[in-house]
Amino acid sequence: MMATVMDRSAADVAPPVSVPSPTAQERSAGVLDFYRAIVHATLKVGRRYHVAILVEAVLIVAYFVLRTADANDLALLRWLMVAGVVAVASPSSGLVVLAAVAPFNEGLSLTRDVGSKSALAGLVLVGVLIRVAIGRPRLARPRLTWTVASVALAVALLGVSAASLVRTWQRWGADFAQPALQVWLTGIATMLVVFIVAVWVARRGELQPIVVAVAATTVAGLISLVDFSSDAALRTGPLGWAVAGAFIPSRLTGVIRSPTSTAALIMLPVCILVPAAVLARDLRIRIGAAVLALPLIVAAYLTYNRAVFLGLFVLAVVVTWRIRRWLGVATIVLGLVAGAVVIPPYIAARGSTLGGSAEVQPGQVLIASDQQRLTAWAAAGRMFVDQPILGQGYRAYRQLSIQFGDPVLNAPHNEWLRFFAEGGVVNGALGLAFAAVTSVALLRRRGWLETGLFAAFASLCLAAAFNNPFLFNQVTIPGFLLAGAGVGLVARSAPKLTPAGA
Repeated sequence: MMATVMDRSAADVAPPVSVPSPTAQERSAGVLDFYRAIVHATLKVGRRYHVAILVEAVLIVAYFVLRTADANDLALLRWLMVAGVVAVASPSSGLVVLAAVAPFNEGLSLTRDVGSKSALAGLVLVGVLIRVAIGRPRLARPRLTWTVASVALAVALLGVSAASLVRTWQRWGADFAQPALQVWLTGIATMLVVFIVAVWVARRGELQPIVVAVAATTVAGLISLVDFSSDAALRTGPLGWAVAGAFIPSRLTGVIRSPTSTAALIMLPVCILVPAAVLARDLRIRIGAAVLALPLIVAAYLTYNRAVFLGLFVLAVVVTWRIRRWLGVATIVLGLVAGAVVIPPYIAARGSTLGGSAEVQPGQVLIASDQQRLTAWAAAGRMFVDQPILGQGYRAYRQLSIQFGDPVLNAPHNEWLRFFAEGGVVNGALGLAFAAVTSVALLRRRGWLETGLFAAFASLCLAAAFNNPFLFNQVTIPGFLLAGAGVGLVARSAPKLTPAGA
């Protein structure tokens, strides 16, 4: 009895157990944790019952039904509002919807040049920023990786190219700067925003945007091929909205009024499907990819764009290099020899088909359009030399082309030279660095999908060296979505330095 009392007394006077004081992070827990829990619970329910897939499918089907029914702007605006809410709530779903509608001409113009696709891309970015803000704080400083470098260069290029608009406003005032701003928003800004959000989505392992982007660009390519068969095949029917520009019986255009940009668009799914047909292990994937790739290659050829052959050459080298290195080297050698043999008769045949500036004159190596392009490149170079630091200002080529020696074209037909001429040395260097670093990042993994994503980005970069695809978000949105998703997949394979809920 006495021992029991003594034990209790000792317990009463025993020192209290020390409890660690809450950390700063724990003390700050509050509203953000509440919203974070709601988001995580909602996502868990959505994944379990496939709500996201259903919402995405309804939005995509509704968009094409509205376009086919020739709905008015109010109906399309309501669709955009619903899609925007979905994009903010779930950036992955917003990116899926954007990937589905991107290859087709704009259904709703909010201003003269800015339409619903750029607005939806911006809302996806808002959704990503909100998710980052309510995510758990980073526990460690992220180390420099190819993915981080690629995203950082995209952000820097976005900012520096935007700064070139100030130069435009200073030189030509608001009357020219305002439409230039709209072109920048729908072009450079949209494509880089799509790239950044695609990296964020894909690093979480979500492949739906890639699948939908490949499917949508494949459908766009097939529609273009059908349209080329006859001007009455689609243009007079319910799908007439899907084709753009005047019908050209000698050259495939289809969903984009510019055949060169249509070619750049069609090459995106070609570069994914060919590696799948050759490198995939699943026989069903290989057969399906081959069946889809063949008509798309025909469509790309019928655009009579020579950048297509450069893209196919790079694609062949990358695919064969993945099989065996010596086979890749042999492809390079054989491709160069075949090019030297085939290109002259091809150019002659192309000229006889297209006529005009594509015709080869007797005793000439270059055709008229080649001379025009070289003149434009030289003019862009002189513009850069004249203002190497600040550049001439965004869209300045339209104002200064005649002054610097190009009386014919209103664009330099080389987006990389445009970065230097209009934005200055920093802008140009950032553009080239972004292309190079992103290419290296895409080469870090060796699967057939990663091989195709690299080839698609390389094809787009090559097209940008000869034409103006960055002015068409029908090309840049799916192209930079695929590139960003590939970079995100590389990040997913690296050690995780951020929490799952970020």
